[in-house]
Amino acid sequence: MKIEELKFFSKDNVKLYGKIYLPAEKIGKPKPAVCFCHGIPSPVRAKGDRGYAELAEKFTAEGFVSFIFNFRGVGLSEGKFNYLGWSKDLEAAIDILNERSEVDKQRLAVVGFSGGAIISVYRAAIDDRIKAVVVGACPTYDENEAKLIVKAITMAGEAEVIKGLSRDYVEKELCKELLIVEPSKWIGKISPRPVLIIHGENDELVNVKNAYKLYEKASEPKKLAIIKGGQHKLRLSSEAVEVILKWLKEVFHLS
Repeated sequence: MKIEELKFFSKDNVKLYGKIYLPAEKIGKPKPAVCFCHGIPSPVRAKGDRGYAELAEKFTAEGFVSFIFNFRGVGLSEGKFNYLGWSKDLEAAIDILNERSEVDKQRLAVVGFSGGAIISVYRAAIDDRIKAVVVGACPTYDENEAKLIVKAITMAGEAEVIKGLSRDYVEKELCKELLIVEPSKWIGKISPRPVLIIHGENDELVNVKNAYKLYEKASEPKKLAIIKGGQHKLRLSSEAVEVILKWLKEVFHLS
């Protein structure tokens, strides 16, 4: 496979960093594509965890064009952390994939995990260029529960795994933004495009009941997959990854 490092810009001119993974086969029709969306980063990465590169390599080996990137305020991407800004970043990532001749624009999926799943649902509801959505370990929340997410984001800011998190933004804007993008309000608007909701049975951060709520709110075509014994980091579960891969192959008719 071929890997290209890319620098690109959101509509509000934030410089972002990503990598596109292209299947080895160069001749032939454009390929289905998948854009992976990370969540709020953990302060410590488990030993041997190669991050999203491992996912991208696996999906590319199966015939997909894969794209991974950092949202603003994370990793090599510039800008200050801003949750509604993450939606603009995903829009820019979809722009990149739509510009590539290697990509079949009618087979473009977004796979989001945790905080990235929230943004994936919101963006897909308002951007019909996204043709399928995988919603992994995704929270739903009311105002009180949103405050718990604010706390988790604040801790990530204190650990310096997200950048530019100001007290003023946290106190005045973050909870409001979370309520705007709350996924149970948006997931039903993705139809008639397919949705896979996937969650670990033993998720230690986001209770599995959230998956059932999202499934209830989603419209057909939809699928619910609960990973027996699965925890929050679904990308580290080989079973979860296989479920996602199989589902995307089915919806995009990739043999």
